[in-house]
Amino acid sequence: MTAARIVALFLLFGTVWILVSDRAIGLFTQDIALLSTIQSFKGLLFVGLSALLLYVLVRRSERTRAALEAQAMQQRDHLADILNVNPAVLYSLRPAAPSGALAIDFVGQNVETVTGYPVAQWLSTPNLWTYRLHPDDLDRIHQAQRTLMATGSVRHEYRFRHADGHYRWINDSVVVVRDAAGAITNLTGAWLDVTDRRQAEERARLIAQVFESSQEGIFITDERARILSINRAFSRITGYALGEVLGKTPALLKSGRQDGAFYAAMWAQINAEGHWGGEIWNRRKSGEVYPEWLTINAIRDDQGQVRQYLGIFTETSSRKAAEERILHLANYDALTDLPNRALLADRARVALSTAGRQRTPLTVMHLNVDHFGRINESLGHEVGDQVLCEVALRLTGVLRTDDTVCRLGGDDFILLLPNTSARDSAQLSLRLMAAVAEPLNVMSNQVLHLTASVGVAEYPDNGSDLARLTQAAESAVHQAKREGRNTVRFFSLNLQEQIQDALALTRDLRWAQERGQLVLHYQPKVNAVTQRIVGAEALIRWQHPTRGLVPPSRFIPIAEESGLIQEIGTWVIRRALAQTAEWQAAGLPVVPVAVNLSVVQFRHPGLRDSLAEALRDSGLPAAMLELELTESVAMEDSTFTIATIAGLKQLGVTLSIDDFGTGYSSLSYLKRFAVDKLKIDQSFVRGLHHDPQDEAIVTTVISLARSLGLTTVGEGVETTEQRDFLRRNGCDELQGYLFSRPLPAEAFETLLRSSVGVAPCIA
Repeated sequence: MTAARIVALFLLFGTVWILVSDRAIGLFTQDIALLSTIQSFKGLLFVGLSALLLYVLVRRSERTRAALEAQAMQQRDHLADILNVNPAVLYSLRPAAPSGALAIDFVGQNVETVTGYPVAQWLSTPNLWTYRLHPDDLDRIHQAQRTLMATGSVRHEYRFRHADGHYRWINDSVVVVRDAAGAITNLTGAWLDVTDRRQAEERARLIAQVFESSQEGIFITDERARILSINRAFSRITGYALGEVLGKTPALLKSGRQDGAFYAAMWAQINAEGHWGGEIWNRRKSGEVYPEWLTINAIRDDQGQVRQYLGIFTETSSRKAAEERILHLANYDALTDLPNRALLADRARVALSTAGRQRTPLTVMHLNVDHFGRINESLGHEVGDQVLCEVALRLTGVLRTDDTVCRLGGDDFILLLPNTSARDSAQLSLRLMAAVAEPLNVMSNQVLHLTASVGVAEYPDNGSDLARLTQAAESAVHQAKREGRNTVRFFSLNLQEQIQDALALTRDLRWAQERGQLVLHYQPKVNAVTQRIVGAEALIRWQHPTRGLVPPSRFIPIAEESGLIQEIGTWVIRRALAQTAEWQAAGLPVVPVAVNLSVVQFRHPGLRDSLAEALRDSGLPAAMLELELTESVAMEDSTFTIATIAGLKQLGVTLSIDDFGTGYSSLSYLKRFAVDKLKIDQSFVRGLHHDPQDEAIVTTVISLARSLGLTTVGEGVETTEQRDFLRRNGCDELQGYLFSRPLPAEAFETLLRSSVGVAPCIA
């Protein structure tokens, strides 16, 4: 009951009371005293009745209000239950004065389930939504906001970072509420977590993509085996399009090669076990019969009833061809198509078993193309591959059908020769080398002349299995290489002992430099006329802890074969320069130091930079370093050789040709290469005074060098007769035991301190 009604009732009651009570009293008595008493009693009675009336009215109003409040609470709770049951989170935003920014006015209790943040945090942190959006979705959200302002409503999806750190996809539907003047009063919307739907859509997309992109044919049927869907591979393999097979059964593809019993057994297994797999012959639309591997799976519902069948098949004709190709690749070299190690091992097991059982001979050969690395370096790997393929054809053409030639890799070939004795293998080796040596045209009719080295091992003397025989043959071919190449060598026990010793030296050499076992000795070069020291040659020595002083002729070839020569050669240059700098700092009359440069060092692309760095570190001028090249390096008349020598000369170092006359000496390279000195090999010097041919060679070399403006150095001078002959014929410098053996650094320092000529002596 409202306050106005209560007041109106009270006024009505008061008015009626006054009018009725006064008239009733006037009729009752006219006594003044009694009237006064009755009026007093009437007033008290009025107050009591008025209070009672007011109590009744107020009490009734309170009950009515309580009933309304209870009804409102019930309706609110009912609405809250509806909102909380709804998976969407309802929210309301209102403009916050004076900035006009939107603040959260209301958000449903289920917001914590969707976002991980409680209602209180959303109401107290207006910017919580902004800071939890995925950066990649911001542009799309800003565009949606512009659409909302323009149209009054928008629905869009974006990612929101849940309190647990994971992003959830939110479907956001928003409408703008405006007042009569068009001003925004609030924005009302709903957030719905659609992450599961998005993931389901993505899974469905992936499944569809796999279905269509699969290289296997796939078909799906209903419970009665009528085709509902096929993929592209199905059409590619069978030739049928979807419209041609829709509603039909896979029996459309039957070839007739399987009888009714086959299919009855297939369906019996599917119904019993839910799947079947096996090879089956089907027919394409074109009529061609082909084999395929087919699997069929029954798809059941929750009650176990078959709803669909899924069939997946692969055409096995292509698979069989692929298997044959893979098997071939697994057993044959990809470049030459020769048998590889695996096939060689299989054939060797059979051949060795037969040889052992029947006591027949068997040999294994290792053939290596000489200087093959130079072909790759100068002509490129494409030409190198062409050469290897041609060599493979030539070797195969020489061998019998029972023989096997295998390419191990690079230019190494292993030949397994059943029923072949040592005498037979010697003759065969000559035919093989002759086949390799035939001219080979490459690159626009450029002709190559190849040679090969061959190592032979016999069964059972050199090994009872393939591993030992190939190891023995490899040892023999290395011996052939060391003895000049283009030859054949047979494995022997003495050779094996040499190889074992070389392996031990190789192992020790890897640690020699680190352990300070390598040292340099210095042999002076003297002026042929004054016999004063004009230079020194740094010669490496290996002070082995158990073998003693190992000569360079023993360990340098090992260093070259093992790949250690580059590291050792660099150390020799840096150590020789550092020693010379130390002597110079001590005030000694230092002379240029000569260092032998190996073929490996010369071919290294970083040679020039390495030398420049070594000279900078030593502080010596480049003229204090002399590099000695062998004729085999100089004779490589290639663009690389010319450019390398020119680069070395630009540094300012001195270049000399060592052991001149022992190789394929040619005036052409002396003309092309800017060398400074020729060193006459000691094999010619040794024959002076008793071999006219050696004397003629020496005088010719000296005359040639003088005409070209080159300095000559006589090596290996051991007698005064040799010295006198060289000096008399114009040789510029001498070096040999007549003047001094190679000396340790301390002893050579004593020679430098003397500052006088070196007296002839044989020490």
